[in-house]
Parts: sequence; C-alpha cells; structure tokens
Amino acid sequence: MTKINKVSNDILVTGEQRLEFLRLHNKLKDTVQYIEECKDLRLSDASMLEELIHVLHSSLKFVPQKNDDGDGANWYGDYVLRSDELAWKSPNE
Repeated sequence: MTKINKVSNDILVTGEQRLEFLRLHNKLKDTVQYIEECKDLRLSDASMLEELIHVLHSSLKFVPQKNDDGDGANWYGDYVLRSDELAWKSPNE
C-alpha cells in the first residue's frame, strides 16, 4: 500500500529555476526523441539525466530517506520531501 504524505506549500520556484527546468525539459524531450528514433543512448544523455536529477532534488528540496539505523542516508532508495518524517537531515543543517 502506498503511503500518501501531506505536502506543505513551502517551495516557491523562481523564474531562474523555471528557465532551468525548461532547458532541461527540452534536453530530455530531445533525448527521448533520439532514443525512439535511433534505439540508442549517448553518454551525454546519461550525463544530462544526472544533471536533471540534481536540479530537481536541489530546487524542490528532495532528500534521501534515513537508513534503517536512522543515523545516515539511504542514498540508493527513493527520495522524499525534506519536510517528511522519513527524511534524512544532514549534520550541517
């Protein structure tokens, strides 16, 4: 069963962030089109996907969940909202 968390309205997207999302959206669209047409993937496409993930989690405050011990981050699991009770908090925060 999927757990649905209450989402607070704590994020505002700036005009600069919207332009960055638009830039990455267009690169993602081109990548998907290239994959569909050529049935191939370029290394630069993998780099762009990594950049997109970074921009999304840093702009929209997505963070890793706590690990099973609760003393570190589960970097390979699903990310959650920073306000989620399962969210890992960096010692620098």
